[in-house]
Amino acid sequence: MPLHLIFLIIWSFVIEEGLCITLKRVALQPSNTLDDYYAYRHISIIHFDVPEYSITAGFKFTVKEEKTGGIGKCSARNVSLYLKSGSIPLIRPDGSIIEAKLMKRRRKHYALNIQSNGDEHMITIDSPIPGDWYIIAFRSWTDPNSDKIKQQGLGASCDTVLDAELLIEMPSVISFIEFNKDYEIVLNKNTDTSVAQISMPNNLLNAVLALNQSCEENCKFAIHIVAQEHITGQIVNDTDTLIPFKPYSKTFHYITLRLLSGNMTSIFLRFEKDTTSFVETNQVKCLNLIRKSLPEFFLFDYEHRGENDTKAVPFNLTNDGITVLDFEIGRVYDVGGTVTVKIKMLDVDKKDEKNVFVVACINLGYYSNITAGGSCIRAQNVTGADIYANETAPAHIHIPFPEPGRWYVTLKSFSIEGKCNCAENCLNGTIICQECECMIPCSVKIETSISSSPCIEGRCNSHGKCMHYMSGGFVFAACYCTEGYRGFDCADGTYVLGNKDILVRCLMLTISNLAFIGSIYLAIRREYFTEAIVYTAVMFFSTFYHACEAGENVYSICIMRLSVLQFCDFFNALLSIWVTLVAMASFGPKLTAFFQILGAIVLAMSSEMDRTALWVFLLPAITGSSLIGLSWGLTCKRRKTVRYPSRVYRTIYFPAGLLIVSLGLVCYAFLQTRSNYHIVHSLWHICVAVAVMLLLPKKHYMK
Repeated sequence: MPLHLIFLIIWSFVIEEGLCITLKRVALQPSNTLDDYYAYRHISIIHFDVPEYSITAGFKFTVKEEKTGGIGKCSARNVSLYLKSGSIPLIRPDGSIIEAKLMKRRRKHYALNIQSNGDEHMITIDSPIPGDWYIIAFRSWTDPNSDKIKQQGLGASCDTVLDAELLIEMPSVISFIEFNKDYEIVLNKNTDTSVAQISMPNNLLNAVLALNQSCEENCKFAIHIVAQEHITGQIVNDTDTLIPFKPYSKTFHYITLRLLSGNMTSIFLRFEKDTTSFVETNQVKCLNLIRKSLPEFFLFDYEHRGENDTKAVPFNLTNDGITVLDFEIGRVYDVGGTVTVKIKMLDVDKKDEKNVFVVACINLGYYSNITAGGSCIRAQNVTGADIYANETAPAHIHIPFPEPGRWYVTLKSFSIEGKCNCAENCLNGTIICQECECMIPCSVKIETSISSSPCIEGRCNSHGKCMHYMSGGFVFAACYCTEGYRGFDCADGTYVLGNKDILVRCLMLTISNLAFIGSIYLAIRREYFTEAIVYTAVMFFSTFYHACEAGENVYSICIMRLSVLQFCDFFNALLSIWVTLVAMASFGPKLTAFFQILGAIVLAMSSEMDRTALWVFLLPAITGSSLIGLSWGLTCKRRKTVRYPSRVYRTIYFPAGLLIVSLGLVCYAFLQTRSNYHIVHSLWHICVAVAVMLLLPKKHYMK
């Protein structure tokens, strides 16, 4: 039965019995700000250290919204959390494709999807693995094409803040026991939990825990065996019970007991070798590997060397047994990269027309035996091998964010003569093979490479860069994907635009700026020469900014740095609003020149401070509108009439210009999404240019 089902079944029994479990808070990680998830680099990491001998661990989470500015209230958002022991969980909330070959059988993680409404949520784990536990959290992924592009300051600006706590239940009794010796543990209503620690013999393939209980009345208790992973667990109510399991090498094992029903029970337990399980028939050859560490993060190798060798050397797999390699992954500092295991066959004799294969089984904590059919005997079941290598090409597998501890690679080689259907099915993973008559163990020389690097061998295909990120004090490697690619190794092209689509978007965003030609022509004809220069600058910089930004390195034309083009685009757009409003106020040449220069200085400073904020756009709009109201009001008062400016401007051009610019503002502020940005933003360019032509008055309209 899968481990997660065992967890759920056992915990449901505990809850049904109505036990009073007291958890004590031992650690707190408050005020973790979460980001929207677009790629793995956007995760926030929270770390807890679960003490030894813990009988239960509770991870409590509270997520809330904290307002940082803007207008209105903060709405609750969806938040995703993932919890795993030992290392950072590798997740794909966006369902992205990973092209690299990854190891599938990994330690499980727990998932929790909640809302940031301030409610408390708990993940409770019975018999937790002691040591490091990592939580990664983020605002849940949504389809980026449907995400609205919100104008900063138009609504409430909010931070999503996560508070995390670790709560622990310690046992009533802690014991230290030895292999092949009998021990008695007494549980009653006052001391209803116990943890025993044992060190198992190295390289023991199979073990069994013999239990015998002496109970006053209908006693029932839960038992778990934990090492570097949760090994097994069950509810026991029989007098005699045998629990077989596969022990982990060179690590402590913890046995947790909890009385579920009954007044008192005496439990007699004994750990011994399991002689009824699979009997070892292969000779085991263990090879030592030497670690070579480089000064950069996550860069180290494990190499097989002879006594006097300075470089890695090949070695032979023999036909009479299995070869086992082991390597150590350290806590914290080793888990943020990716371990890659490669196998290459050497000196294969091509004369005898035999197909030669090498199978490899990779496990954390113990080595697997290999069946006559090339399958791996795991702790819980028999599965296909992790690596199949033949003489034509090397084979490899990647282990992102590896769990700490001792890893084992078991190797065995086979030769196949002629056509062999069972071998073909066994070696491609179609079936699990205990044996295959035409698969014959053979000897072959191979070389192996066990190395750690950031991302996938330091690369992200050809569509991204491997970067180091830090969160919660921990460093991890993740890909920064470009050109619309996504995923752990930037191999998912779901959102990648074709060259034709990129060209259409780029042309729409650039050509739409040509609408300003009409504004420039009218400004020159009506003798607004300063305004004509500003409109020319708007058209020029907006055109080349979008030509540089929208081409996505396919059709990009960047005449200067993108940041410079962006500043010039925003600044001149704001300045065009300002000079148009000042021209509409019609103060006269001296005051007009004064306000134009003053506005240029203030807007340049504002654009540099925060060019996308709402107040930067409102500043020239509100100030300019106030100047228009002041100028027009004083003129009407002096003339003792409200018929100013002229009727045609007042009744046709002015309201038509306001209507068009309002339409553009609604589209710009509320309707833009990532998928329609090129359409809506192009419409914004045209609306502004047409509105300028309508609002920029002829001189005689203002007399």
